Amino acid sequence: MNSSIYTQLTLTFDGQDDYIDIGQTDLGGVLAKGSSELTISGWVKPQNLSQETSNHGTGNVFFARASDDDNDNLELGISPEGNLDVYFDENQDDITKTFGQGELSVGQWHFFSVVFNKGKVTVHLDDNQYTGSFNGSSLDQAVGSPVTIGATLHSDIYFNGQITHLSVWNYACSQDEIQQHRSGDLKGTETGLTAYWILNEGKGNTIEDQTANAHHGTLHGQPQWGIAEMPSEIVPQSSNPKEKPEETPSNSEAEVPDQKLTSSETETAPQPATQESLSSNEAISAATPSVEAAQESGSTTTKPQYKILAIDGGGIRGIIPAVILAEIEKRTQKPTFSLFDLIAGTSTGGILALGLTKPLLDSTASDSTPKAQYTAEEFINMYLDKGDEIFYEPFFEQLLGPIEDLLFQPKYASSTREEVLRQYLGDTPLEKCLTEVFVTSYDIEQRIPIFFTSKVGKQQIESRRFRKLCRGFTLKDAGMATSSLPTYFPPYRVHTTQNNSGYYALIDGGIIANNPTALAIMEAEDSAAKQGKTLHAEDILIVSLGTGSLTETYKYDEVKNWGLLQWTRPLLNLVFDGGSEVIAGQLERSLKTINKEDLSLYYRFQTFLTGELGVIDNTQIGNIMQLKTLAEEIIEERTEEIDQLCDLLTK
Repeated sequence: MNSSIYTQLTLTFDGQDDYIDIGQTDLGGVLAKGSSELTISGWVKPQNLSQETSNHGTGNVFFARASDDDNDNLELGISPEGNLDVYFDENQDDITKTFGQGELSVGQWHFFSVVFNKGKVTVHLDDNQYTGSFNGSSLDQAVGSPVTIGATLHSDIYFNGQITHLSVWNYACSQDEIQQHRSGDLKGTETGLTAYWILNEGKGNTIEDQTANAHHGTLHGQPQWGIAEMPSEIVPQSSNPKEKPEETPSNSEAEVPDQKLTSSETETAPQPATQESLSSNEAISAATPSVEAAQESGSTTTKPQYKILAIDGGGIRGIIPAVILAEIEKRTQKPTFSLFDLIAGTSTGGILALGLTKPLLDSTASDSTPKAQYTAEEFINMYLDKGDEIFYEPFFEQLLGPIEDLLFQPKYASSTREEVLRQYLGDTPLEKCLTEVFVTSYDIEQRIPIFFTSKVGKQQIESRRFRKLCRGFTLKDAGMATSSLPTYFPPYRVHTTQNNSGYYALIDGGIIANNPTALAIMEAEDSAAKQGKTLHAEDILIVSLGTGSLTETYKYDEVKNWGLLQWTRPLLNLVFDGGSEVIAGQLERSLKTINKEDLSLYYRFQTFLTGELGVIDNTQIGNIMQLKTLAEEIIEERTEEIDQLCDLLTK
């Protein structure tokens, strides 16, 4: 078996009384009397193999349609020797046949498939194939017997172990199709697929059938949810292996022409997304022209004068930077706000920037030492506990489906998201932040970038090219504005006396800068300029936290006839992800190691996401836990760099 792994929420059956009841169904005729073709495949990991068998001779049964009181016609199990036991009642043999050479060993994941084709049977166990036959060519009836996963109710034989990606088909699948089953690359919409259970829900008592046939199951006993390591063969589109996908290069490698900042373009604030404003590359160039000069002059330092934290947007994927920041807080024993001179964020990154700088208002405190109300660890819990409230869709709107969302209204209302942000950010004025904060947004009526700043002296409300807002606005205002992503949420309207209209109509800052690092550098230079200082590249330490780079590709033949409806959400992903990685790549080339101790002053922490992991509003607990695991893998793989970074942050 391949040693490469990823993690997934899975269900563990205890071998005593745990099972899943799918109900009294023949799964769309697949297990009905007269059925002559079918395929069943999936992955199993036995933890113990009992010597007990059903009356048919099937051991350690993990899938069945059987009971003591009614007819049986199917049992699949594992013999004590680690072979696959197959029982088909085809009204002639009425016996269990065993296939294998001990492949289904305890403590490891194994792929299996059983193809029944008019009495002939083909079995796949990992890389091996076996064939056999029954005398009958079609199944007998099993009226009244339930379909069960994890047990047979005939003789009450239970399975001890884990099961995932269990699929049932109404025809005899080919060798190539079996390999697709093995990869886990199933959508639930494939022709002939009558039931598909991934078993990764992570909570509750219901197991979802991924097909439209709704063969959902109910848990019995007390099977336990937990995180399990999976071999790379079963990495589905909704998962992410530890290794970077070789076929998908990082967008950070894209070549971007260097551009220089001209005197006609200078202004005291960043001005993206307008014809007169700086491009992202110019913003980077504005921050880095002194690199070569510093190298030539030998002016280097290992104690940066200015420290920047920039956090990308990405919805529920914000748990990735939250986990990394929690690790930095743990290693430095300091709160995030005390480690940085400026914290910039977009969308979910903006919420983190605001929340981690919110002051704790403790009237009983005996000293004036500033304290943050929340740690990064508490924001990890926010994503886990409140994610489904931020992205809350009423049941009746779920029934209307995605067409309703795309054509007639935002996918989510703002009320539950606003309530969560009221709880975490509240009405604290922006100027009360414990360190300088810079959060992005965009006004759709004035067609200008809007930046929320915690520095009153930086407020600018007269420019026609951008606005910087501070006084009169709260952390919740900034959080709502920066996270109001079009098609997902309505724009956020915040009242003001600064406009004739009496309000700003604001949307997600990712529209202009999903990766706010370049803008943060310009803010740092602006702050230095106001103090009569000049920041050189070697003076700035930059920590840039991504929320995952998407690896999903769009094949030409699949998208060539797409229209507005199909492109709406993919286009947002492409624009946001592509823009973030271009900024990251350009900064990586521009901010090279230039100090005496060969220490980097630019740290970008990012991972790769596939399929459902890249969806910004997938709040299933299993998905969020996988995102958390990916962040933990970043920490494990780059632990020495993080130690180096923490040393620089505490100097």
